[in-house]
Order: sequence, then structure tokens, then C-alpha cells
Amino acid sequence: MVSDNTSRRTFCALAAAALPSLSLAQVSPHFNVADFDRTRTLAAANQALERKPAALGEKDYRSDDPTYFPDEDNARGPYVRREGYTNPAAFTAHRDALVQLNAQVSALTAAWRITAELRFATHALAHLHAWFLDPATSMNPNLELAGRLLNTPYGTWRGVEETTCIAGIVRAASFLCAPNAPATDAEATGLRTWFNTFATWLNESKKGGLARDAKDRLAICWTMQAAECARFARNEALLLQCSHRFRDKLLRQMNFDGAFPLEVHRADSFAASIFTLDCLSLACESLSTPFDRLWDFTLADGRGMRSAVAYLYPALNNRARWAFPADVQHFSGQPARQPSLLLAGRAYGRTEYIETWQRLPAEPRTPDMLRYFPVREPALWTTRVPA
Repeated sequence: MVSDNTSRRTFCALAAAALPSLSLAQVSPHFNVADFDRTRTLAAANQALERKPAALGEKDYRSDDPTYFPDEDNARGPYVRREGYTNPAAFTAHRDALVQLNAQVSALTAAWRITAELRFATHALAHLHAWFLDPATSMNPNLELAGRLLNTPYGTWRGVEETTCIAGIVRAASFLCAPNAPATDAEATGLRTWFNTFATWLNESKKGGLARDAKDRLAICWTMQAAECARFARNEALLLQCSHRFRDKLLRQMNFDGAFPLEVHRADSFAASIFTLDCLSLACESLSTPFDRLWDFTLADGRGMRSAVAYLYPALNNRARWAFPADVQHFSGQPARQPSLLLAGRAYGRTEYIETWQRLPAEPRTPDMLRYFPVREPALWTTRVPA
């Protein structure tokens, strides 16, 4: 006769065999992101090796605000804003080129860190050299002509919102310019100088100042870019200013439940809320230090990163749980592997955040949404960045 203990052991063994196997990556918030992403990263890096370094083709970055359209009722009147929609006639070639630069440099840098093959780092530096160091091709470090209203030659402060991918480029450059990394001293100094000049423009120009002092997500986009540039450029004064703004300004944009009220009532409320949380999470990561972890900071009323991520997580896990009307465009293509999920999962040890992040598409399905996706290689954001 089989004993009760034997029967129990047999039952447990059969039950365990019936369950899907769980890898360490699925159960640990601190799994190796580079290993998890290895195949995708190397494929992207090998594609990037085939792209010749090229910058804008002109010195000034320029773009049209794609949310403005001709007035259907008054063809000769001023353009009108259609929030949530994208005007295909808007000039976005420079923006798209910057988005691609982020993808290429990030993939090449991540591949170099995975394989130690110098060809990846060398090609990443060639791209950075064309964009930021070569006097004949480098982009001027400002956004004076970004976010123009169609049919006008003038940029607006809203242009700061469309260059959030610069943070990903700076993060990659940080690894390439570290001690004993492939960048020469001249290249490292030149890149730090360019991004410090750009950060200074963000902080001291009229358009940059308007973006910085905005009451909506534009201020969060500003802080994320300024913080990452200041960290890389070793601009301690601006870094401290960004840290104060994070505490005193940005966290106060959210409600007590963690929602951002100026985003949830837009025509693209889901995309706007995701983008806002991602940028806030990246600013938090850039500004956090071993001695000052902003992930744990809360206002006196309890508002902080923990509540912001907790509010949006149910809809990130299941889009049907979004409590507001569906976005007028691209709703079914969201979310992807949002950096807020990964970074918060690691910061708080929340396995469910990590598991949701892992099962989502690696990137947005529609090219238009890539402009709202600043992190193309998450492994560069889950490793301690060089000083």
C-alpha cells in the first residue's frame, strides 16, 4: 500500500510538472535585462552597423507641431489644434532622424557592452561625432525652430516635448565616454560640452524657460532631458535645480491617487498618461543617487512615484481597465515595454510590474508612437551609469 507521504509527494511532483516553468527573469525584479534582451539588441545593433553616420543635413533642428491642421471652416484662417491627431503634412524629418539616432546609438552601445566587440562602440561614436562634434554637420545645441506652427517660421516652447529621446542618446554616450571606454578624451570632452550647452539653452533661453515652468507634462519632459544632460556634463548646479524641481513642482502635478489630471482629459489620454509617467520615471532615475533615492521620496500628503505607477499599472497590465475614453488614435497599439514599469519594478521589488513589462511588445507597433518612447535599450538604464 502506498503511504500518505508517498502519495503526497507524487501529487506535488505531478502538480509541479503541470505548471509552466518560471525562469529567474519572470520572478526576480532584478533580473539581467541585457541577457533578456540579448537577441533583440544584437539584431538591432547589426542593423545599425549598416547605417552610415549622418546628421540633419543642416545646422538647425526644426520641426512642425503635428497636432495643428488647416481650419476646415476657414481655409485662410489660422491653423487649429486637433489634440491626439497627427497631421501627415507636418515636417517631422528632423525629429524622426533624432529618434533613429537614439535607436542606433543605444543598440550599438548595448551590443558593445554585451559582446565587448569594439566595432559596435566605434560605429556608435561615429554617429555621435557626425551629430554633435563635426563642425560641418553637427546640430546647433538648441531647439529654437522646433515645434513650429505650420506656415510660420517660428519655433515654440512645445518643441522641447519632442526631443525626449535625447536622454537615451546621452545615456549611451555616458558609457562610451567612461574611463577606459572607447571614446577619446577629446571626444568625451566635446560631447560633454555639446550637451552642457544644450542643457544651458534649456534652462536659460526664453523657449526653454517656458517649457521648464509649464504646469503640464512639458515641464516633466524638460526636467528629464535637463537632468540627464546635466548628469553627463557634470553640471552640478543644474542637476541640483532639477532635483528640487522634481520634488517641489513635478510631483505636485498629480492627484492624490497618482493620476495626472491635465493628461487624463486629453483626446489621447492613455498615451499622454503613459508618456508622462515614463518621462517622470526617467527623471527620477537620472536624479537618484545611492544617498538620495527619489523613488522613495513622497510629499507630505503621500504623493510620489509609488502612487503614480500604482495608478497606471492596472491599465498597463490590461488596456481594458483604462477608465477614460479610448485615444482617438493608436489606442490598440499601447502599451509597449514602458520604462516606468521596469524601473519601478526594480525600485520597489514589484514582480508583477516586471512580468507585465516582459510580456508586452518590445517597442510600439506604430512608427508615430516611437516619438513617445525615449528608451530603446533598457539595459542601459538598469546598470549603474558611469560618473
